Amino acid sequence: MNYPLPQKDAIDAEVARLKPRYEAFMQANGATPSDEELRAWATENLQEQIILETDAAKNKVSVNELLKQIAATTPRVTVAEARAVYKAHPEQFKLPERVHARHIVIHREQSDVAAATTTLLNLKAKILSGELSWKEAAQATSSCPNNSDLGFFPRGVMFESFEEVAFAAAEDSLSDVVETPLGWHLIYVVAHVPEEVALFEEVRDRIMADLQTERDREAIERYVDERKQCYQ
Repeated sequence: MNYPLPQKDAIDAEVARLKPRYEAFMQANGATPSDEELRAWATENLQEQIILETDAAKNKVSVNELLKQIAATTPRVTVAEARAVYKAHPEQFKLPERVHARHIVIHREQSDVAAATTTLLNLKAKILSGELSWKEAAQATSSCPNNSDLGFFPRGVMFESFEEVAFAAAEDSLSDVVETPLGWHLIYVVAHVPEEVALFEEVRDRIMADLQTERDREAIERYVDERKQCYQ
């Protein structure tokens, strides 16, 4: 089957669309952008689009449905294949160091540094003495009483000053007052979990999905590449 060639105006438009991304990629890799190479890339993109649109119309389906049909011809990824990837590349499945923390926060719009610091230090003393439970203290004082338990989180999620204290603190300990752009916090560190490799069961579905996506992509590329011969 012969496919129509991309028209010059369509190629020009595709060149303009791809140019910023192409130039950024080339420069990031220390290469010099080439107008000829960019135009060839744009032309190839349009050829692939024409192939898919033409075949989809011939089969009276959408392009997305055609892509699904192509992908459906590939073997489904097995658990054994996923396990083999997991065993071969355990470094890809590391979970970062994490900490489980709770906090009582007083927002900036509700106080000032002196008042907030005094309030939180008094709360800390009452919690440590057993006069108040953590839940009672949070309900009575926190600007976010229903969001005191932050669960486990890695670095790079919370404010830097908050993380510095949380990751440095011992388990089952209360911090001093910590200031962030949000306000002032009292942090209770529940537990630390060091960097570790995730269990296969925790990442199995993700591995299988990634492998299947790659397999389907390769099938679509083969389909299009075979039909590109019609342009030659």
